[in-house]
Amino acid sequence: MPDEDELKRHRIIGIRHALKQLKESGLIEDDILYPEKAAECLQDEILSVAKKWYQIGAKRGADRVLQGFLDGEFTLDRDKDGNLEITAHKESVKWKRELNVTVGNEQRKIPSQIYKLTQEQLEFE
Repeated sequence: MPDEDELKRHRIIGIRHALKQLKESGLIEDDILYPEKAAECLQDEILSVAKKWYQIGAKRGADRVLQGFLDGEFTLDRDKDGNLEITAHKESVKWKRELNVTVGNEQRKIPSQIYKLTQEQLEFE
């Protein structure tokens, strides 16, 4: 059975190997030497990517809804009190896209799929 020093040495080798793989994949910076810093770097990267994709999704959804107005899928009127009302003439707004994604230093493609915003998601009554 390995002694405590040998186990400690193997843990350190395992950590270094894991850090090397993360660096080679472009998921963490090359100058990171400690697991805590690697975790912090990955968390920052995940948050950055989530923010970027939220912005891309919000823009694409807004563009599709605006196109829905132009195509007559929605109409804008005023009620008897002068308040604006939006009327949806469809149950949902749909579009189909494929997505190109950068993961670390690798480009990947998410196959084309249908995206949909329902009246409920658009907060229509």
